[in-house]
Amino acid sequence: MARLQMLLILTSFVSIFSSSCLLAQNSPQDYLKVHNVARAAVGVKPLLWDSKLESEANMFVSKHIVECIKKKGIVVDVEHGRNIASAWRPGYFRGVDAVVLWLSQKPLYNYESNSCIGGDRVTCFAYTQIVSKASTYLGCAKAKCQNKDTLVACFYHPPGNVTHHRPY
Repeated sequence: MARLQMLLILTSFVSIFSSSCLLAQNSPQDYLKVHNVARAAVGVKPLLWDSKLESEANMFVSKHIVECIKKKGIVVDVEHGRNIASAWRPGYFRGVDAVVLWLSQKPLYNYESNSCIGGDRVTCFAYTQIVSKASTYLGCAKAKCQNKDTLVACFYHPPGNVTHHRPY
């Protein structure tokens, strides 16, 4: 009986520890770390966390939990740059997983021509937003959609991806 109790306690501990590790990879520090490592690699100053942008990102993902946007990449508006990703993944899709997904576009950016390989702007715009020297602030949020997908949005201010300007 004592062995069974010990096994249950150990199982509970592992479950709680695993959950807390997963949640830890959605903190502002985690988003900033992944972004700023990529920015440092190209000589761009680190981003700073902005709670107003985080709040706006939270409102954005909350507004879209019904349809869980399938569009991946960036949306630029006058006020902010936005990277958006949604995914279904067995287990858990963390915020940092979305950032890594956006960073995977790096090979699709040609610095010499300042364009995305293949000419489709969407293929590398999430990456160039992350490394844009124009952006100084970041706020991100994620939500579980009604269809069980996870939606992640990061907002950048000022927006990057300024036409005819290199990101770095």
